[in-house]
Amino acid sequence: MKTNVIIPIDEIVQTVKGEIQGNDKIEIKGIASLSEAGSSDISFLGNSKYLSQIDTTEAAAVVVGQNVKLPENSKVKAFVICNNPNKAFAQVIKMFAPPEIKYQVGIHSSAVVESTAEIGNGVSIGACSVISKDAEIGNNTVILPGVYIGPETKIGSDCVIHANVSIRERCIIGNNVIIHSGTSIGSDGFGYEAGPNGIIKIPQVGIVQIDNDVEIGANCTIDRARFGKTLIKTGVKIDNLVHIAHNVEVGEHSMLIGQSGIAGSARIGKGVIIAAQAGINGHITIGDGAQIAGTSGVHKNIAPGAKALGTPAETPKEFMVRYMLPKTIDKLKKKIKELEEKIQSKS
Repeated sequence: MKTNVIIPIDEIVQTVKGEIQGNDKIEIKGIASLSEAGSSDISFLGNSKYLSQIDTTEAAAVVVGQNVKLPENSKVKAFVICNNPNKAFAQVIKMFAPPEIKYQVGIHSSAVVESTAEIGNGVSIGACSVISKDAEIGNNTVILPGVYIGPETKIGSDCVIHANVSIRERCIIGNNVIIHSGTSIGSDGFGYEAGPNGIIKIPQVGIVQIDNDVEIGANCTIDRARFGKTLIKTGVKIDNLVHIAHNVEVGEHSMLIGQSGIAGSARIGKGVIIAAQAGINGHITIGDGAQIAGTSGVHKNIAPGAKALGTPAETPKEFMVRYMLPKTIDKLKKKIKELEEKIQSKS
């Protein structure tokens, strides 16, 4: 990313609290990956498997970890050495980031805001948005174009609701929540009773509650509870295209990665990581700090701190035992054949 900003390398070093190896007089004009960086860019090495790119990169400077063995004759003019290169480079990105977009306070002329809705101070409501009766919008919240806020829904302060988000009736959104475009919150849970005379819809009369400091990606769906609440607790981060079914509870500071799905009434503990495309069965519990590998299918409870992978999901040790079983059987067959041949040769 090229900008009009020029920052001396020593200022970057001070910002990330690192140390410099090499030329401490150069100036940096942009940020880029190792493979795309130009002669005035700064890049970073977050994973040692990409160490070979140091030999070919055109970057002027590279942020690296303390344990990286640097090449002796590198074209890189300066290395910024720090404890956590990923975290440090995030700080560098902020230094070069364009100015934050400021949204005009007020209600766009094409927005529809019911007279019984309560709108806080410093709120921005974009074009063609709908704020239904008895809804509440907290101070300094931004509602971008095309957003629908249902009746009696409450949204806290300092939130950003991006374009074309739908938040249906009676839902509760906390403070400092970010919801990206296309997400639907409060749609009916998948509740039906099948019988010989057809399929009967079961009323979904609960709500969705999203606590403070949550970020929800684009095109996610979070269903309202059958009764009670579907609950997303403080600090949870949800990637794009994630589905959370009715009456699910997601614990504080958990991360749900793209295309993962949580079936109804599952309980996800604190600090859990559910990787991409993993599926969690309904009515089970994932313990605090557990990690679920991508594409795994979890059908039973997972203990706190455990790791699970595969379908059906199991511990890494169980997975390796099952994975190695065919090879073990082949070895046993070979051994049995050798023993049979020895017996026959002696008979």
